[in-house]
Amino acid sequence: MQQAPLLDFNTPTPTYHIISSAHLNMAPNYGITNNNEDEALSLLSSTDEPVQKTVKFAAATKQKLSISIPQPSDYTRNFNQGSQAAIIRSLRAAGVKFIRFATVDAYNTIRCKTVPLAQLSGQRRTNEVSSPLSNPVSIAEICFAGLPTSADVPAAPNLSSRNVLTLQPDFSSLRILPYASKTAMVMCTAHNQQTQELSPLCSRGLLQRVLHSAKEDLGIEFSVGAELEFILYRENKDGIMQPVDMSTFGNATTLNEQEDFISTLYDQLERQDIPVELIHSESAPGQLEVVLSYSDDILQLADDIVYARETVTNVAKQHGMKALFLPKTSMMAAGNGSHLHFSFREAGSQHHNAFSDPSQPTGISRKDHLPSLLSLSIPTVNSFRRVGPGCWTGHKLGWSTEDKDSPVRVCIDLNTQQASNVELKLSDAAANIYLELAAILAAGMEGIKNGKVLRPMMNDENNALPLPQSLQESLDSLKKDELLLSILGDELSTAYIAVRELEARTETRLEEEVAAALNRACNEAAAVQKRQAIALYWCNMQLRIASTQATA
Repeated sequence: MQQAPLLDFNTPTPTYHIISSAHLNMAPNYGITNNNEDEALSLLSSTDEPVQKTVKFAAATKQKLSISIPQPSDYTRNFNQGSQAAIIRSLRAAGVKFIRFATVDAYNTIRCKTVPLAQLSGQRRTNEVSSPLSNPVSIAEICFAGLPTSADVPAAPNLSSRNVLTLQPDFSSLRILPYASKTAMVMCTAHNQQTQELSPLCSRGLLQRVLHSAKEDLGIEFSVGAELEFILYRENKDGIMQPVDMSTFGNATTLNEQEDFISTLYDQLERQDIPVELIHSESAPGQLEVVLSYSDDILQLADDIVYARETVTNVAKQHGMKALFLPKTSMMAAGNGSHLHFSFREAGSQHHNAFSDPSQPTGISRKDHLPSLLSLSIPTVNSFRRVGPGCWTGHKLGWSTEDKDSPVRVCIDLNTQQASNVELKLSDAAANIYLELAAILAAGMEGIKNGKVLRPMMNDENNALPLPQSLQESLDSLKKDELLLSILGDELSTAYIAVRELEARTETRLEEEVAAALNRACNEAAAVQKRQAIALYWCNMQLRIASTQATA
């Protein structure tokens, strides 16, 4: 090879196209002179690395160039940088293969899509996308509020399948599912595919907006607790699904006989960081109640409720049982509720309960919105079968202190003897918890903001107005409720009312609804036979309960 000429240091500093400083050291060996910029570009482009950018350098001068870096006080670290890669690595190390990106539609159906972890890892390594976990999946807009619970048949006149919403995950909700240990799930908010704006159909986003308004506009924050009721069923020797026992409220029978189930359930909830305060048997045969701990993080509590119900269902399956959250499974037995407890405090305070007032129990709304709220908190035809005199749910508009048959019950702290929280008993698992909480809290905020005076406590002497006795009645109230309609927004409220009215018109017999819930996984032929057998069983059981009550 011909000896490379030396660089000419007597001419002005040239501009070369290079990749890195390593090429500067190699320049003489390639025979590059100061006057041949094209030659430099050509030779350096023929090396193993591609030309990436053009820089100026002072290779032929004694002048030293300096660089500047931000001062410590001017430097802000991006704490999110690399977090998604760390999440993927951690999940892989835990043996996770799949991530479910989930949302809950307006009618409490979990809508989710699963992405293999390897797919997300591949995108990160190839730089196909900078944030592979940010917008991995999308779902048609109509799925958020346009489909009834019974079938994927569009029922909202204002929604169609044309538009698509992306799911943006909230990683604070990420959980590895103990009952499906190869899978993690994360709750998401729904966003416009083009603008990335939060969709007005997103119930989880609606709850976030209400909580933000409470803190910023009223200077208050809420605390909420939840009680989850369900009934355990097991197939008997004749192939009929029936409650696991005939126990009653507070009875030790269910706790003793289902200790393995309870222990597994507790362990799996604990592994998902879902704190449990109390577990006890309830009034219906085979019925249990799991009380989730009171929480200052309302959004996390709502997520916990979704995860907890899924966990109950799957742990029951692991133990050869089926758990039903249906509001009513028999007209002769107590139903399943999902009671909610509320209190509020001054924003930023960890201990001060603004609900308690020595002079009067202020701080709860007049319940002007309660008839409308029922369309969101007990939102099905079956839900209203649980409401009535003697059902311990309340059926009149009003409140009382420590009255189990009042729809709104003011609870007294056992230690301080002060009002500590208020319980809404007219709530069940058919409700979308995000939508329900958003509406309830907004109604309470309206009462506080306008200084509404609490109506007198219910007693035998005052004539409390009756609450709606059907889903359609509560929907009629919602149509006239300007506050709740404005909170829901035109798009969501129009779709919600249309779908719920369709469900109100197409009422299903209780026996058929229970049979469908118990036999959802069976083939149709077997399901028909089992429905007939179950219907006969329920008739016999109701007669037996009636006979027992008459004897007592």
